[in-house]
Order: sequence, then C-alpha cells, then structure tokens
Amino acid sequence: MAQKILFLHGFFASGTCIPVLALKEYFSGKATVLSPDLPLHPQEAIDFIQRLCNQEKPDILVGNSNGSFLAQIVAVSYTHLRAHETSAHL
Repeated sequence: MAQKILFLHGFFASGTCIPVLALKEYFSGKATVLSPDLPLHPQEAIDFIQRLCNQEKPDILVGNSNGSFLAQIVAVSYTHLRAHETSAHL
C-alpha cells in the first residue's frame, strides 16, 4: 500500500507551491501527496491539520518553513507520524 504524505506549506504560500509540485512529481505512483491550502491564523491552521490527520491518516508530515513548525506541533499528538522539514532551494 502506498504511503500518504501530508505536505504543509509555508506562511503566505499555498498547496500548489513549487516544493509540493516537486514532491508530487518525485513520488508519483509511489505515494499520495496531500497539499491543502492552510489557514493563515496559526491556531486555525493547527486545528485544520489535526482534523485532516484524523480524516486522512497520513503516514508522514512534511513541512516547509512555517509548515515545518506546524508539522512539529501536530506530530507530538500523533505518535505514528513522522515530521520532516524541507529546505527548498529551487
């Protein structure tokens, strides 16, 4: 079964930013990459991510910039998740 990756973009970015496009291309056919547009307010974003994790049950959280900060906050509540930070130099 393919893994499910939840990508969390940075502040003022979107779920269609360049790092997630590269991630989707790389994992095409190997994993499902979810990349929602996150709310700007931090608590709203955390609540949204937690609901999404409960619904979609991702295997891995990947965050870029502020998204990595949010991934770390959410990952402590979900022991099965691994949080990874990306550093995009595109």
